[in-house]
Amino acid sequence: MRLSNSSAAGHWRSECGISLVEVTVAVAMAGLFISALTLMSSNILRLLRTAKDDVSASQALQERVEEMRIANWAQITNATYLADTLLSTPSDSTSGLANPVETVTITAYRPTGADPTIRARVIRENNAALIVTSNSNLVNERMVRVDIDLSWKGYPRNRQRQRATTALIAQGGITK
Repeated sequence: MRLSNSSAAGHWRSECGISLVEVTVAVAMAGLFISALTLMSSNILRLLRTAKDDVSASQALQERVEEMRIANWAQITNATYLADTLLSTPSDSTSGLANPVETVTITAYRPTGADPTIRARVIRENNAALIVTSNSNLVNERMVRVDIDLSWKGYPRNRQRQRATTALIAQGGITK
């Protein structure tokens, strides 16, 4: 009887211990789980960064459109006014964007004159506004198309990103 009791105790001791192979497998599985979590969190952070840039760009475009709405007709159709006033300072929303370039293009909408390409274009880049084209005949038009483009170097790998908006502005404003 004693013999069988000691063999049962020895058998019980060998089953309750953990082998080195089991510990190694458990550590490897925990490592894979942690690396998967890290990879997923880095992807989520990348998506959040891209979304933040997109929201900042959209908000900057909306700010420029609102600034255009405040201006009168002579100012909207004047490239010098656009460069010296509207684009003289960066939009507050572009502060988080890398190398933002803003382009405002004013084009006659259904031009009344003989020239169908009556246009003014101003670009703000590197903290300076530059008049690319100007046309004093825009003031004589009844309606203009305002195209505002914003491009910047985005995440990941400084990829070129762009957002744009368009507004139609009439000379008399909103009338019945």
